[in-house]
Amino acid sequence: MLFKNSFEQNPALRFVYDQLQMASNLGRHYLLDLPFCTDEEALRSEFELLAQTVALTQNDSNRTKWTHIRNNLHQINDIRPTLVALADGVTLDDIQLFEIKKTAILTRKIADDLKAIRCDVFPLENMDTVVAILDPEHTNIPHFYVYSAYDHELATLRERIEHAQSTAEAEEYRFEAQKVEDRVRGKLSQKLLTYHNAIAHNLDTLAHLDLLLAKARLAIQWNACRPNIGNHTRLMGLYNPEVDHALREKGRTFQPVDIQFGREAILITGANMAGKSVLLKTVSLAQHLFQFGFYIPAKEADMSIVDIIINSIGDNQSETSGLSSFAVEILTVDKIIRSARAGQKVLALVDELARTTNPEEGKILVGNYLHLAQKLGITTLVTTHYSGIKATCRRLRVKGLQLSENQTITMGNIGDFMDYSLVETEADEVPMEAFTIAKLFGVDAEILGS
Repeated sequence: MLFKNSFEQNPALRFVYDQLQMASNLGRHYLLDLPFCTDEEALRSEFELLAQTVALTQNDSNRTKWTHIRNNLHQINDIRPTLVALADGVTLDDIQLFEIKKTAILTRKIADDLKAIRCDVFPLENMDTVVAILDPEHTNIPHFYVYSAYDHELATLRERIEHAQSTAEAEEYRFEAQKVEDRVRGKLSQKLLTYHNAIAHNLDTLAHLDLLLAKARLAIQWNACRPNIGNHTRLMGLYNPEVDHALREKGRTFQPVDIQFGREAILITGANMAGKSVLLKTVSLAQHLFQFGFYIPAKEADMSIVDIIINSIGDNQSETSGLSSFAVEILTVDKIIRSARAGQKVLALVDELARTTNPEEGKILVGNYLHLAQKLGITTLVTTHYSGIKATCRRLRVKGLQLSENQTITMGNIGDFMDYSLVETEADEVPMEAFTIAKLFGVDAEILGS
């Protein structure tokens, strides 16, 4: 899975993408094509690079140089199609030669700034020779045409064009000059082919640098933490940046939660409006961010690598598939089981399993799924509003409403009276707070049977 393919599974990643202050299209393309990483060493390397980038960008003495670097990154275009043409032996035109010259000049400027701040974690190939090939007049200006300095015959023909006695004579010299220019472009393309790999390496490094700078700024903005890689997941003070952003616009804040789990099935219960769905979405977001090499919006994070994340969370389900909600849900659960049986390490987040079928069948399905997930070693968090689930598994409960006398509760402030903390429980019963919430909202008493 690539980052650009993950938005449908976890829409919050679109919010993350929009929050990233990328300087270049090159960096944006790099991120969108970034693979979901399951290689531990690759992740460790990425987090080490990100840690160094965060430290470097927080050094006030480097601020001016980083501004220069970002400005130069902003001017770099994605010239990979030009490099493909070069590798294929195509004679480059003036625009393509200009693209390479401009990229080489900007790369050299960025390399100089990185050297000035003693940053050696983004090694760039030397572009002096490439610039020299495309800048025979040593102007160091990102502009290109076939200079007369490239060929004595071309210089002579251009002089003759300038002093031609007639239009016909000038056109004759111009035709000959064009042939020489084509020959020069061919020679330049052959010379540049030697540096194809170096230019390609630099493009990749600069795109990665742009992404790491954006990740570093986001990590600082969110006060996010570097995750430790291990065999279990432990998220302390975890919060959802998108939900927190929306709440802050209303003068409220997101209540962070603590959760930890291994390769086990966990049943999560709690009252309506207790944040169970948001919890699953936040855990899913944290896992995606982790395996795309981002810091985690939490105070502390130990995380385990998985092969696949599978969500079955209400509003992520397809309304255009032609299937009922239950059909989509049960097929997703089947995918979870099949993936585990195929040997994949799965993180499955299932919200209100079987909520659209009758309660008796629903409870059986939830119990059977938890039993099978435990048996297959699936890491799964399952929320439910059903009481009496028969399954031997770990259980958590959201604390929910915390009421006291003489408090006025409305739809606008009820969140202030919710405690979203998770507590261990062995109870089979789900908190019965639906009627309490309805009464607080002033729902017609007859609906409640009172």
